[in-house]
Amino acid sequence: MAKRKVVRKIRHSAHKKHSKHKKKGGPTQHIAIAALLLNIFLPGFGSLIAGRTKEGVAQVILVAVSIPLLFLIIGIPLLIGTWIWGLVTGIQIVKEAR
Repeated sequence: MAKRKVVRKIRHSAHKKHSKHKKKGGPTQHIAIAALLLNIFLPGFGSLIAGRTKEGVAQVILVAVSIPLLFLIIGIPLLIGTWIWGLVTGIQIVKEAR
């Protein structure tokens, strides 16, 4: 009987230790608001400072590609779409903030 209690305590403490490492720290509320504001003016850079590296890099690349394409008509919807994507990402970051 005592052996079962010991095994349960060991499993419970191991689960607690393991679950602490699984938690992913998101940005604070101040960083999230700064990321949203930065994404409004420079899409992608707010995502980068909030820790969403892949999304941020993709948004920055799309903005960089769309600026020269503004001389052609295709750059306008590409820039608008990337801006909307950055805005949505910024709002998601604020919602996920602690």
